[in-house]
Amino acid sequence: MANCHQLFQHYNSAIKLGDEKRDTLIRFRDSLRKRMNSNYQQIPLAERHQIQMYFQTQGSFIMDTIIKPLSDDFDLDDGVYFAGGLSEIQRPKPQVFHDWVIRAVDKDNEYENVQDKATCVRVLYKMGFHIDIPIYYADNYDSPYLAETKKGWLLSNPVEFIAWFEEKTKSGFQKEFIYESLKYAEPYKKWLTDIRKADCQLRRLVRYMKAWADYKKQEMPCGIIMTILTAENFAVDERDDIAFRDTLIGVRNYLNRNGFKCLRPTSPVGEDLFAETSQTQKEYFMNALNALIASANKAVDSENEKDACKEYEEHLGTRFPCHLAKEAPRPEIAKQPNLDALKSTVVHKPWSPRS
Repeated sequence: MANCHQLFQHYNSAIKLGDEKRDTLIRFRDSLRKRMNSNYQQIPLAERHQIQMYFQTQGSFIMDTIIKPLSDDFDLDDGVYFAGGLSEIQRPKPQVFHDWVIRAVDKDNEYENVQDKATCVRVLYKMGFHIDIPIYYADNYDSPYLAETKKGWLLSNPVEFIAWFEEKTKSGFQKEFIYESLKYAEPYKKWLTDIRKADCQLRRLVRYMKAWADYKKQEMPCGIIMTILTAENFAVDERDDIAFRDTLIGVRNYLNRNGFKCLRPTSPVGEDLFAETSQTQKEYFMNALNALIASANKAVDSENEKDACKEYEEHLGTRFPCHLAKEAPRPEIAKQPNLDALKSTVVHKPWSPRS
């Protein structure tokens, strides 16, 4: 059997967002936060109901499942929270909060564009990346409401999702790292720099799934769906190639078993993230999944790394490092004795009969 574990390790290095680009995101995020804080203070207190604003980075950047897309349009989700005690009836509509954020961003020469989307405000930078700003209203840490301009206020807690995923990785993450950031600043820093960067197998598998979707492009599920499907069906193995194949099979069985649903594990609990997916999109994804599983089976059963690698490259693209794959050693062919040479070495003794 071809063992492609090391090839997957190299693939992980190729698709993982590197430290340089992570540092770029952090630098621009911090600059944007400073700018927004300053501009928000210029909005009259009466107009903004004396509501305070604070930030919390979330999503794949914190969980370190973020990848480097083929388009190089990498991104970061930086939630902005408006803290206050107004009921849903008392507080302004979600669009008002979006408008405040846009005013606080105050487009300058660093930005290419600022887009108002239903679930966030997106800031696109000329360097080729973007920062999404989901907007929340919260009167306590545990139950923030997302300002969704089309659906209204939705109970949604991204910290709970981080905690759910990190429990799957057994990384020791605690919600208090974020909820009580001053008290837990040192443990959180240690978790970010030491524990999370250990890069457990589940994080790698999520990256493989997201990079596969990035390569396929058309009609593939978004990052949060890929994360949930992978975490719910994670198959542990000492080899990443086998863990990847078995996790894919688990995803297929999971979707077939529950009628092609991907249920959100945190608020709003039980929401089907495939609810607005068309039948055409579902069929495309299942066909792509079945094809990848078939190729992964062939790769695992192959005797040759080169042949196995071609199976993966078809679905994962040229970032999968086939140039590093090894040829299987050819079996040695036993040499036939040279009869003429043997005859020439025969010694004829004078007392023995000649043949």
